Amino acid sequence: MVQSRRFPDVPLSIPALSPVSAPVSRISTDTAPGPHSRTFVAGIVVYLILLAGAFASGNRVLDELAAFALISVVLLPGLRRGRPIAWLTWIAVAVVLAWLARRGQGQLALDALPILINLALCRVFARTLAPGREPLIAYIIGVIEGPERLLLPRVASYARGLTRAWALLFAAQAVVLAVVVACSVPDGVFASLGRDPPVALAPAWRWYLHLGSYLLTIGFLVIEYGYRRWHLRHIPHAPLPVFIAQLGRRWPAMVAGFATDASRGRA
Repeated sequence: MVQSRRFPDVPLSIPALSPVSAPVSRISTDTAPGPHSRTFVAGIVVYLILLAGAFASGNRVLDELAAFALISVVLLPGLRRGRPIAWLTWIAVAVVLAWLARRGQGQLALDALPILINLALCRVFARTLAPGREPLIAYIIGVIEGPERLLLPRVASYARGLTRAWALLFAAQAVVLAVVVACSVPDGVFASLGRDPPVALAPAWRWYLHLGSYLLTIGFLVIEYGYRRWHLRHIPHAPLPVFIAQLGRRWPAMVAGFATDASRGRA
């Protein structure tokens, strides 16, 4: 039995089931994307276009615009709901980017964003592993597939282990990305300060900052899905495209619930 839920409930049409007789919940195959998902995808597309333009042209303005597009996508759920912290963060980022642009250091802001995002994601996953908390993956399972699924054998323990694995992945990513930002030549932090980095990295490594790191995350998601189907082969699983579509539809509600919980000091 999992710990008592510590996140705000997201409304779901799930019938009450007893722990003893709870059947496996039927997995919905409705994959139609919602408006929030389409906005998220559009924001990512804009970010990638600006990023490609910045790399191809060396235009520092495109660096700042790409950074601003990415942070806007990250803050999108809070902005939609008019949350003061999201709007204050968005405005603060705009001010900092404008200041860096005036100093000709927009590339530094763009390169630092993946590090900050990975650190933030690491914290989001890791903090839910504290005693008395519900692991974030368990919360996601409850939202997408129904809380009764967590009562099935090995599901709750797997959810905790997977939450820990994601936290470690994002922590490792942040370290690797920080090394890339610091040691790239000629655009790294050491080079900007006129010093030789401990390990000189070619400029091509910057692609890992803005593309490779995200591809690694996607690769981990796909590999974990395959392992999950084998490890939990005693229960049915939605096809990977269906699961991703369900996650895409539900993520605004999940992010909003987590943010509300954090703002009340319970997260």
